[in-house]
Amino acid sequence: MTQQDHLQVYDLVLTTRSPLFVGSGQEYTKKEYLYNSCTNEVSFLDQRKLFDFLAEEGLVDAFEGFMLGPDSNLYLFLTKDCRIPPARLNALIRCRVSAAEALKEGEHPEGIRAFQRDAAGRVYVPGSSVKGALRTAWLLDAVLDDPGPHELSHSRRPNDRVPFPEEPYLNRLSLDGRKENAVNDIFRGVQVSDSLPVSDRVMMLAGKTDAMPDGGTHSINLCRECVAPGVPLRFKLTLDTSVLKDRITAQGLLRAINRWDAYYTETYLPAFVPPRDAVPQPPQNFLILGGGAGFFSKSLAYPYLGRERGLKWTAEEMTIKFPNKGKGRENPHHERDVESYGISPHTAKYTRYRQRLYPYGVCEVSIR
Repeated sequence: MTQQDHLQVYDLVLTTRSPLFVGSGQEYTKKEYLYNSCTNEVSFLDQRKLFDFLAEEGLVDAFEGFMLGPDSNLYLFLTKDCRIPPARLNALIRCRVSAAEALKEGEHPEGIRAFQRDAAGRVYVPGSSVKGALRTAWLLDAVLDDPGPHELSHSRRPNDRVPFPEEPYLNRLSLDGRKENAVNDIFRGVQVSDSLPVSDRVMMLAGKTDAMPDGGTHSINLCRECVAPGVPLRFKLTLDTSVLKDRITAQGLLRAINRWDAYYTETYLPAFVPPRDAVPQPPQNFLILGGGAGFFSKSLAYPYLGRERGLKWTAEEMTIKFPNKGKGRENPHHERDVESYGISPHTAKYTRYRQRLYPYGVCEVSIR
């Protein structure tokens, strides 16, 4: 830690213990990537270089016909129809990513959901994603210290069901007379930088597998670009002591993370029989963040309302939000979550890596 006047600056390292996905909102279609079954790699093209090449070679109309036509194999189009030699094709490639176990020959997904990248095309994890996970852990710690009773919140928006009012726990500053004003949020004194750039060499593609409470699994036709397990992600954590006044400290955040870990392990995991080949959950100092990580990593309904009321509220919420889901044994209606499963939602989210099942987004945390 370094002290800069009223600012305490820490090295925050999140080491991925499972595939991590932070989406950019972009999706690569089948016609926008190359799959090499020999190396099990997916290559993404530099779009500017590709279009410059097509224009130089007079292939713009042919490419437009390919994009609008039924064929989806970009590699065959470029090498056979356009007769691009391998060396020239390699020069058009922006990056290569391991397909891991997400793709199989002849069974490509409809699209690949892209990871967050900066203007230079480098992978990074936004600090806002990490701050959100720290905020959730800190709030859980505060809720468990509050004996309650806790009541359902009534949102100012008539169609919005909000179980957890954050303001009594977060809005501790006196910058505005109205407690509901977000300007009083104590987490304004906590800043997390974006991560240092992440090499494409540690990126991978990950599919999706849903696990039922009885341990049964089924795969979903979905593919995400992820950071592979075992990668340290480096951030700067800055605590503004003039705002926080020891109400949030580095040690307090680590304590909150450990308490969040314990609650997650003791409340949610026992409801699910671990699927065959699933890796064990890390014992402590872990956060779960990013896309695909599931409801339990982001919601405070269970700790705030208690196990029984939280289960009932969540099942009702799932039924409202996903009324058309749940046909068949693998994904029954959420109305059955309370009586049949004792947990809602009733699926745990996994992906396969090196022939093992990993939950999405598990990161071990270090603050120094």
